[in-house]
Amino acid sequence: MKRTLAALLILFLSAPWGTAGGSTPEPVEVPIIMYHKITRDRGQLGKHAITPGELAADITFLVDSEYQVVTMNQLVAFVLGDGNLPEKPIVLTFDDGYFSDYRYVFPLLKQYKTPIVASIMGEITDTYTEEGRQDINYPHLTWPLIREMAESGLVEFQSHGYDLHNAGQGAKQKRGESDEAYAERLAADLNTLQARIEAELGVYPTTFTYPYGARSRTSDEILKSIGFSASLICEGRRNLVSRGDMDCLFGMGRINRPHGRSLEEILTS
Repeated sequence: MKRTLAALLILFLSAPWGTAGGSTPEPVEVPIIMYHKITRDRGQLGKHAITPGELAADITFLVDSEYQVVTMNQLVAFVLGDGNLPEKPIVLTFDDGYFSDYRYVFPLLKQYKTPIVASIMGEITDTYTEEGRQDINYPHLTWPLIREMAESGLVEFQSHGYDLHNAGQGAKQKRGESDEAYAERLAADLNTLQARIEAELGVYPTTFTYPYGARSRTSDEILKSIGFSASLICEGRRNLVSRGDMDCLFGMGRINRPHGRSLEEILTS
């Protein structure tokens, strides 16, 4: 069921501040790691593509270093006063809904019981589902695969926009576009995917991942008016999260994970 910002604020006012096991220090530092494609094709490796082995090494490092992987919904709940975060929280995000999320990422999640956040594009998901093709070289998820992953409890699906990647500027306001026209266009696109995800998965996404990390001065306010509680960009920095501070959840930075540089190096440098 759709959860509006007002409803989330009601939850915040009525929810217990903390759970058994002690309080969580505040503000809490939360690194968010940004992944895209996982591939065995050496020719595709680079800034936005790593190997399955590199991902497995990342997860092993997190386990050995006592990081605990959390989701965006957990961060939202924490800010609203519903429960605590672990001592060393981290979020693993995967953009664009590549088929490699199912082929290579999903088995590792089941092996290590590690959750991720996957941001999908609506139009391309609908198109690939209609065509019914599954191929690692034809690289996007379909709704049946998304449902299987969501039902495992290991993949939290969030919004990457319905067709914003094809708009050229992503979610950014176009030159000469009025504030009113921009708000209407962005809301129409995002609400389309919100409705699709709710219909397919029975959940209403709380987080919008900006395509290319691009946004405008009014973007987050538009998201709030729709009912989003958080947004992610591509700025490579860690985040500080505090109870009661809803603004800390918008424009959250993410650290890109490129080929050839380990997550251990990224987090300890």
